[in-house]
Amino acid sequence: MTVTFTREFMLERMFAGDAAFDGLFYTGVTSTGIYCLPSCRARKPLAGNVVFHPCAASARAAGLRACRRCQPDAFQAGVPVEEATFTAALARVDVPGVGSVQALARALNLSGSALHRLFREQFQCRPADWLTRRRVELAAARLLSSADTAAQVAFAVGFGSLSAFGAQFRRVMHLTPQALRAAARAGTLRLTLPAAYPLELVRRDLGRDPLGVTGLVGEDGVSFAWTLPGGPQVVTVQFEGREVRVQPARPEALSGPDWLTLHALAERALGLRGLSRPVPLVPEFFDGLVWAVVGQQVTFRQACTLRRRLVDRCGLPAGDGLRAPPTAQAVAALTPAELGSLGLTGARAALLRRLAGRVSRGELDLAALARGTVGAARRTLLAVPGIGPWTAEYVLLRVLGFPDIVPATDAALAAALRRAHGRPARPTPAEVQRLLDPFAPHRSHAVLRLWHALPIPDPPGDTP
Repeated sequence: MTVTFTREFMLERMFAGDAAFDGLFYTGVTSTGIYCLPSCRARKPLAGNVVFHPCAASARAAGLRACRRCQPDAFQAGVPVEEATFTAALARVDVPGVGSVQALARALNLSGSALHRLFREQFQCRPADWLTRRRVELAAARLLSSADTAAQVAFAVGFGSLSAFGAQFRRVMHLTPQALRAAARAGTLRLTLPAAYPLELVRRDLGRDPLGVTGLVGEDGVSFAWTLPGGPQVVTVQFEGREVRVQPARPEALSGPDWLTLHALAERALGLRGLSRPVPLVPEFFDGLVWAVVGQQVTFRQACTLRRRLVDRCGLPAGDGLRAPPTAQAVAALTPAELGSLGLTGARAALLRRLAGRVSRGELDLAALARGTVGAARRTLLAVPGIGPWTAEYVLLRVLGFPDIVPATDAALAAALRRAHGRPARPTPAEVQRLLDPFAPHRSHAVLRLWHALPIPDPPGDTP
């Protein structure tokens, strides 16, 4: 590739900060060793220190590095510059060293209003919630891997007092730091449900496949087959008033990482991952992809049948007649013919093998997508051949756990909205979006209620 403009013209457009030429050429600055977009708002270099490149790869080959302010690599990859700049700056933040949301704004060189807007748009949460969860996650891992006291852990992860640490830990983890540490000795986790927890909705969602081979719903709880770092286990989740008891069948076999994973799986299954309106998630990430693929353009009953066949074929026995959901490695080992024999179409079998291969090779990190921006997750999913808008939005909502997702092309959602509003015909995708807009920033919860044909609470007055 070569630059097709004259040097004088490119200098003129660079000094004008003309975004119309972003991506048509790149500005290399020999005095600083960086390369930028023409529209970069950083202080303009001297003309004598500027060299022009036709693409980012050419600039890198010349030994230059990408500008952190205008993010030319992200621009070339189709990532909005504001998103790339914000997430790159956030990745450099020392979470334990940031004492407050105000300090986070200062560390990112943002105003308070800009910080809240960016978190709402990119992560669909409040900056305070993001900061608290990151600290609590660090604390939980440290509690189970060290002999430090609770006070030492609290101050090490950035809390200013033991009372604040205890309150925020309970809010995020639904148990006290001491209870988490004691779980291994007691052989059980006891989680406290938040006020106004929608137990009816959650129980209905957990029992949506009455013939499930990975979980059985009983009168007071559910038995799950989950894969922990140490192997598959049957885990009983028992509802006891405002408490939930999470009981592994063989607690003596669990290590610290097993207990953290067990807590995370229970948190996802019960919809306790978010700090506001609960949305139960598919507990295991790859199993969520399986649900998304088998659910393409079929009824929910048909999707359940296809998934049960896959679990019977390569799910791991966990005990009590239950099998843990198949791992990505197990599915990747199946041939197209073997997947076809389960009832999957050629296109769905190819997509499932493609996803299994990417996950097993570490090319598709679902946990990382869940921690990143909604835009990055959506772009990553849509870039996989065979994934369209419905599949991507389903994964964003039921697998990655973003709280403000509307799968506008979902037929069941449109049918539920038609009934709820007494319409003569199903709303179009644009109308579905408009009808659910008043429930932002908790539209995922509203969608879940509509799927289960339950009344939706009044639109929230709070905005993250």
